[in-house]
Amino acid sequence: MRKLLGHLGSCMVLGVLLATTVVSEARAGYLISLTIDDTTTSTSTTFTVLQGGPFDTTPPTQLNAINTITAGNLDTSATGLTVTGLTSVTNNPGTSTATMSIGGTATVVSGVTTSSDTYLVTITTSQTDFTSPTGVNGMLTNSESSTITNTVGAAGDKQTVKSWYNSLNTNVATGSSTPLGSYALPMSTSMSTSLSSPTFTASLDASATPYALINQMTITITGNDADPNAKDVFGSSTTLTASSVPEPASVLMFLSGLPLPLVILGLLRRRRRAAA
Repeated sequence: MRKLLGHLGSCMVLGVLLATTVVSEARAGYLISLTIDDTTTSTSTTFTVLQGGPFDTTPPTQLNAINTITAGNLDTSATGLTVTGLTSVTNNPGTSTATMSIGGTATVVSGVTTSSDTYLVTITTSQTDFTSPTGVNGMLTNSESSTITNTVGAAGDKQTVKSWYNSLNTNVATGSSTPLGSYALPMSTSMSTSLSSPTFTASLDASATPYALINQMTITITGNDADPNAKDVFGSSTTLTASSVPEPASVLMFLSGLPLPLVILGLLRRRRRAAA
């Protein structure tokens, strides 16, 4: 019996440790996840850039370094596409708005056997522990832009963006989200072509705290088998703005255009007349 109880106790401890590990992984704080897929050869590579980790090259003395990730030392050349200048900036824990931006450059490598392959680049930026703004309702928005050169305009080449408000305060892309924004990457010569999307929005029922914001961009781009090769200088931003519903008295004053005491007096008089 004692052996059985001891075994059960060990299982309970192990279960707690596993649960703690899962929670800590789900709430990693501030990070960028980068995945590059060569869809022509079905090869893939992934990097996770944690704030303050080995791939974060942000100088500690840099202004706003506490809310910045500068991804460096990412050797993605073996995949056939490089991502450089990958940087994210937020205003965590937030002010009257909560903001998150991401930018960088994706370039197909020239002079290799994969220089005409098609690539899917997925960049997910997330940060937990936003505490402001708060309110009864709010608006989540995002937008994206890019400057492309030497692209071939292959069918399916595009750039997309989507953002999430995660009330569970984890780095998982779940919860209220914006619609998926998307536009095609057309053919572009060495003369750059600038593209941008409209702002996509989603209404929120509540702004609980703390919460997480997640921004996910994807880029599908095909190489031109030449030098210089196809390139996309990309950017995206996510913004959360919260607002409170006016108090009933304020709504009544707004609708009537009269001071509240006069409105109440008028209502009382109508009741008395109706009773008489």
